[in-house]
Amino acid sequence: MISISAILASWVVLAGQVDPIGSLPTFPASQRATYLLFERDLQAVTTAERLKKNHTILAARPHVAGTKADLEMTDNVVSAFKSLGLEVRLNRVGAYLPMLDEALVQIAKPTRLDIEIKEPVLEEDRYTNSIELMPGWNAWSGSGEIAAEVVYANYATKADFAQLVKLGVDVKGKIVLARYGGLFRGYKARFAQDAGAAGLILFSDPADSGFVKGPAYPEGGYFNEHSIERGSILTLAYPGDPLTPFVEANMEAKRLDPSQVDLPKILVQPIGWGGAREIISRMTGTEVLPEGWKGGIPTQYRVTGGPELVVRLKVKQTREQRTINNVVAQLPGTFDPQRSVIIGCHHDAWGYGASDPTSGTIVLVELARAFGLLASENRIPMRQITFAAWGAEEYGMIGSTEWVEGRREFLSRNAVAYINLDMASMGTDFGASTTPSLRRVIADATKSVRQARDASGRTVFDAWLARQPGATEADEESGPFVAHTHDGQRLSFGDLGGGSDHLAFLAHVGIPSMGISAGGSAGVAYHSNYDTLTWYQKVVGEDYAPALMVTRVTMAVAARLATSPLIPYDHSAVAPDMRRHMDAMATRAGQLGFDPRGGTGMAAITAAELFPRLNKAVAALDLEAGAVRTLLDSGMEHEWLDWLAIRDINNDLIAAERAWVDQQGLPDRPWYRNLYAAPDPEAGYAAWILPGLRLMVERSDSAGLAAMEERYVAATERVTAAMKRIQTRALKSMKMIKQP
Repeated sequence: MISISAILASWVVLAGQVDPIGSLPTFPASQRATYLLFERDLQAVTTAERLKKNHTILAARPHVAGTKADLEMTDNVVSAFKSLGLEVRLNRVGAYLPMLDEALVQIAKPTRLDIEIKEPVLEEDRYTNSIELMPGWNAWSGSGEIAAEVVYANYATKADFAQLVKLGVDVKGKIVLARYGGLFRGYKARFAQDAGAAGLILFSDPADSGFVKGPAYPEGGYFNEHSIERGSILTLAYPGDPLTPFVEANMEAKRLDPSQVDLPKILVQPIGWGGAREIISRMTGTEVLPEGWKGGIPTQYRVTGGPELVVRLKVKQTREQRTINNVVAQLPGTFDPQRSVIIGCHHDAWGYGASDPTSGTIVLVELARAFGLLASENRIPMRQITFAAWGAEEYGMIGSTEWVEGRREFLSRNAVAYINLDMASMGTDFGASTTPSLRRVIADATKSVRQARDASGRTVFDAWLARQPGATEADEESGPFVAHTHDGQRLSFGDLGGGSDHLAFLAHVGIPSMGISAGGSAGVAYHSNYDTLTWYQKVVGEDYAPALMVTRVTMAVAARLATSPLIPYDHSAVAPDMRRHMDAMATRAGQLGFDPRGGTGMAAITAAELFPRLNKAVAALDLEAGAVRTLLDSGMEHEWLDWLAIRDINNDLIAAERAWVDQQGLPDRPWYRNLYAAPDPEAGYAAWILPGLRLMVERSDSAGLAAMEERYVAATERVTAAMKRIQTRALKSMKMIKQP
C-alpha cells in the first residue's frame, strides 16, 4: 500500500502529469509543513491595497437585486474571476421578486405632515447624491392604502402582541408602530398581520442603533434620525424563490401560482427615528408602558395614539419574475477532485452595500485571486475550491438556495464545507458561527494569522481568547455562544441560524458550514443609503486591516479543508454540543410546566429524563467520536494511514455529517431536512439546535416528542456507526503499515 508520506513526497509532479493516484502539486512530506507553507504563500500575495481596490469597484454604485445595475455589477465579478484564470459560470435564475413603485407615510390628522421615507443627501458623503438610491422600503409588503389609528408594539414580537392583549389593546384595523431588533423583521410583519393590523411602520430606535450608542453619522458612525433600514419581510416555510420550493428556479421550472403562496398581505414601510418621533410625540393614549418598551427617542412613549391621531400609509409594489445571477468560479482539485470546499458571499445590496455585503465580497474575490495565483504556479489544492457570488440574498437567500436545489445530490455526495462571508470585515474583533465539527479547524487556523491593528504581534487566536467573558463554564454554556474547549482553552462560537447564504447548504443538504467575520467598529449603516464607501472608511477604517485579517483566516481554513489528506472534521465536539442543548431544553420544559412523564410539571426535569433513549445514544457517540479523534490524530502524526484508508475514512466522515439529514424534514417545514440545526421558526435569524425536539418541547407535545426522539436516536446511531467504521479502517491500515 502507498503511505501518506509517499503520497505527499510525490507532490513534485507538475499539474497534468498523472500517477496511479492522481496529479499532485508540490508540497513537503509533513502535513503540518504543508499547511504552513501553503498558507504562508497565500498570505504573502494578499494585500490590504488590493482589498481596498476591489471595494472601490464593487461598491461603486447602488445595485438592488433584479435591477439593471445589479446585472451590470455581476459583470464586474465575472471579469474579476476570469482575470484570475478560473473557470467561471454565470448561473441565471428566474426569481419572483417585488419592486417598489410608490410609498407614503403621512400624519393625516390632527395636522397633515409627510414623513420622510428617503435619507437626505449629506455634504460629507458624495455617494449619497446618487439618483439610483431608492427610498426606504420593505420588500414583499402588500400593496394598498389605509388611514388608521396607531398602536406602539415595542419590537413586535409574539410576546409583545400578547402583552397588548393583556393591556386590552386591540390592533385590528390599526397601524402598528414598532422598532427594529430582537427578531427578523418578517416575523414582526407576520405577527402584526396575524393580530389583525392593517399596516406596520418600522423604525430604528436610537437606543438600539443611534445616538444612545454613540455619535450619529456623519459625525460618528451610528444611525442618525433619517437612517432607514430596508429589508425583506418574506417568511415562508422555505427560503429561496417563493414559486419553486425544492426545485431550481431556472427558466424552464414549473412555478406555483403566486395567489396560492402565503406571501405577506399587510402594508409595511420603514422610516427613520426622526419620523417615528413625529408620530410618537402626537400620541395621546395609554402612557403606562410595559417594562422594557421605552426607547431612546427624547419624547413620551405611549402604547396607543388615541382617535385624534390618524396616520395614512400607502405602499405599492410590483411582483414579477426577474433575472438574477449567481457567479460561480471553480479551481479544480488535483487529488480528490470531486470533493469541493465552497466559499460564498452575496453580491446584491439595498444600496451601495459597502458593508453589507461588499465587505465580504472583497474577501471572496481576494481569496480567489490568491488561490488562483498559486495555481498558476502549479500549487493546486487536493480538492476543488468553488468561489460563489450569490444573487438576491437580501430578498430571501434566493440565489444560493436555487443553486443548491439544482445540485442537491452532487453536493450531498461531495461538498466538504461551506464558508460564508456576508458582511465579513466590519472591525477587528474576530468571531465565527459554525457547526460543531468545524470549530477545531477554525480555531487552529486563527493561530497562523496576526491580529489586525495589534502592535504586540498577537495572533487572532490570542486576541479572540482574550475577549472571552470571565464567566464560569456553566455561565458560558447557558449563554448565546458555544463555549468550545480547544487545547485546554475555551473559545465562544455562535450557532448558525438563518439570515444568510449558508442556509441551504446546512439546513437542506446537511453540509457543515461556517460564517466567518470580524466586527466591533463604532457604528452601523445596516441596509441604509448611508452604507457607502465614505461611511465604511470613516468607521471601519481606510487601512483595510480587518478585511486583510479575515481574508487570511479564511484562506487558512479553506487551505486546510482543501489540502488535508483527511478532511479536518472533529466529531468529538458533537455529543457535548447535543448535551448542552438537551440540558437547555430540559430547563425550557420546566419553564413551560411540560413533563412528558405525566407529572405535574412542577418538579425540575433533567435531560436524561426528558430524552432517555437519546441520552444513551449521545453517550455512545461521545465515546466513539473521542476515540476517532485520538486515533486519527495519531495516525496522521505517525503516517500510519495509507491512501486507500484515507479515502474510505473521508467517505465515512462525510457520511457522519449527512447522517442528520432526514428526508421527512421538520414538522411543518419539510424543506428543512437537517435534524441538527435550523432557524427558529418564529425569529428567523436565531438558531434552533436539535430543532425537531425543540419544537415538541415548545408545543408541550408528549407524543410528538417521543416520535421525534426516535428519529434523533436513529440519526445519532448513524453518526456513531460511521465513527466505528472509521476506527476499523484506521486500525487495519495502521496494522498493515507497521508490519515489517
